[in-house]
Amino acid sequence: MHSMNKKFLGIDYGDKRVGLSLAEDKGPALPFKVIQNTKNLIQDIQDVIDQEYINEIVVGLPHSFSGQENERLIITKNFIEKLQASLKINVATVDEQLTSKLYEKMGVTKDIDKYAATAILDTYLNKRSIT
Repeated sequence: MHSMNKKFLGIDYGDKRVGLSLAEDKGPALPFKVIQNTKNLIQDIQDVIDQEYINEIVVGLPHSFSGQENERLIITKNFIEKLQASLKINVATVDEQLTSKLYEKMGVTKDIDKYAATAILDTYLNKRSIT
């Protein structure tokens, strides 16, 4: 029997790669893995949900500085709609603060997407603990 803690899956959605992070209840979020964005993506995410007993998904929304909906944002929102339609689980979103580009500047090169997913999940958990 697994613990009663709520478990979260953070997702950094990209055209080629999708970064995943995990957290329990109040965090901290931990980098999990990077999976390829293929036609099996939703099923791959479902597998992670089943294996890790995930209760909620948090997807990072690409931030556009002009406040306009950029193409990345629209693509990501379509992905979120697909997730919500396919999976029986709550999908929350959070503005991406720390992008992969920031991690590149910090010298992280390997599996950068899972660190971006970790930042996304941490941002969400921090907001949750305040309210």
